[in-house]
Amino acid sequence: MRPTVQGRPTWLKMALALGIGVAAAAVLVIGSQVLRGTKSTPGVVPRPVVNLTGIPENGTVLGKPSAKVSLIEFADQQCPGCRYYTLNVFPILVNDFVRRGKVKMEYQGFPFIGPDSVKGLRFLLAAAKQNRLWQLQEALYRYQGRENSGWITDELVRTLAAKIPALDVGKLFADAGSTAITKEASGAEQKSGNEMSKYVDQLQTPTFLVKIDDQKPYYVNVAFDATAFRAALDDALKD
Repeated sequence: MRPTVQGRPTWLKMALALGIGVAAAAVLVIGSQVLRGTKSTPGVVPRPVVNLTGIPENGTVLGKPSAKVSLIEFADQQCPGCRYYTLNVFPILVNDFVRRGKVKMEYQGFPFIGPDSVKGLRFLLAAAKQNRLWQLQEALYRYQGRENSGWITDELVRTLAAKIPALDVGKLFADAGSTAITKEASGAEQKSGNEMSKYVDQLQTPTFLVKIDDQKPYYVNVAFDATAFRAALDDALKD
């Protein structure tokens, strides 16, 4: 059995139990570690970095339902580290594991950086209703702007969404503004933070858990190293 990272500080558990915001608690724990990268505006990548055509999608899950291993990603659309992972590691994992039916991926939003994070998650959850979350999140990362600068505009989302096959842009915006999705996105920071705290000592993005069949997930700290990620998934597939 693989070990999970346990033992969050008692004071943080108390803070979460008392309803103190996860973002505030995370800042106290990790300070500047959360944002892996620079606050300068990254360069635009105009074309998709991965082809997801033909891969099954079901809401927030990418990959064959029968895949033995699940890779659960906690992410924030404004996170520079999440962008790096998506542009540089995600395509490799998709081609080596997901497309081959070995691994499926699950997206969990942890929108803690600011208002743009919540807005971005609303659109991702809306895209999930059309099984296009993964295409939209990849596109938004390619056009990621400076944190909390208001870069996730309706115009940008509309432009990117219009380029995604089989994504109804009108429905996307209608769903993103719905009461249900607004509530889900607004509560995602607390919900995902509570879940992450079961496995990691520090709340940060991206955070990854591996789950084998119906076993308890465990934390893997390999977000920016494709070789280490391959090894971790290969190890999981051996069980």
